[in-house]
Amino acid sequence: MEKIMSETKWEYKIVNHSNSTSMGYSNPETEDFKEKHKDKDWKLEMMNVALNKLGQEGWEMIDSNGSNEIYLKRKIKD
Repeated sequence: MEKIMSETKWEYKIVNHSNSTSMGYSNPETEDFKEKHKDKDWKLEMMNVALNKLGQEGWEMIDSNGSNEIYLKRKIKD
């Protein structure tokens, strides 16, 4: 009996969360976001929104360098 191994293929992404533009926000959108979240750490809130959106798209966080970059992976659908 031959054993068939399934090989999962992944795609990888590095997200730089050092500024709002790198997270996909325009300057006007950033200013609106800052105003809505002025009582909180708006950059942290923005990063959480961006990560949740990526999670909904199937991306999984696999690492962070602690300052600006988050490393993600997602299964490639056959």
